[in-house]
Order: sequence, then C-alpha cells, then structure tokens
Amino acid sequence: MKTNKLIYLGKIFAIAVLILGIIHDIATFTPLIKGGLACLTPGDLHAMIYMSLICGTSFILSGLILVLLLKKVEQFAFLSSPILLIGVFLAISGILSIVYMFDNPFAWLALLLNLSMFIITIGLKMKLDNK
Repeated sequence: MKTNKLIYLGKIFAIAVLILGIIHDIATFTPLIKGGLACLTPGDLHAMIYMSLICGTSFILSGLILVLLLKKVEQFAFLSSPILLIGVFLAISGILSIVYMFDNPFAWLALLLNLSMFIITIGLKMKLDNK
C-alpha cells in the first residue's frame, strides 16, 4: 500500500478513535447526571470516574496527536516511531477493553479501531524506514 494511502487511512482511523474517546467521556457523565451510580461507595465512584475519564481522554489525545503527526510524517520520517508507539498503546487498550468489557459493543469497536490503527502504524513505519 502506498504511503499516502496509509496516511489517509491513518487520519480517518485517528479521527474515529478521537470520536470514540468523546463518546466514552460523555458516557461517563450520563449515569452521574441520572444518579445511576448511587450503589457505589464514594471511593469506588471516584475511582470509576477517574479511570473512565482517563480512558476516554487517552483516546481523545491519541487520536488528536496521531492526526497532527500524520500530517508531518512524510516530511519528518522520525515521527513514524512515536506514531508506532501510540499505535502500540491503542492496540493494548483495545485488547484490554475486550478482556474487561466483553459484553460491551463499544469494547469491540475499540478493539477493531485500535487494532486497525496499530496495523496502519506498522505499515507506515515499515514504508518510511525503507525509504
């Protein structure tokens, strides 16, 4: 696959990861607004909020950073390494989402998006290292 096509696909998947992160953060606040988490102790509630917001925010930041780096990767080939590192992080996150939330359709979406992004980052790294 050509480098330009990998970059284009990477941007699309990075935006999708960013959007998934926004949805995740919104989904964190929805039960809080409705009072659906009253069964949790205050300590457990704070821990759940923290972990959920960090997960969603990490997707937002990963997607945003990938979009920005992918714009410059052809100019600066060394950017393929941090892009791959983010791809590895997303792949691990996608796999863990299935481990911890097997019944959740968004976990499967995270797995597909994040593994796709990881495959794109590997392809991009290989292409740019061969130039």
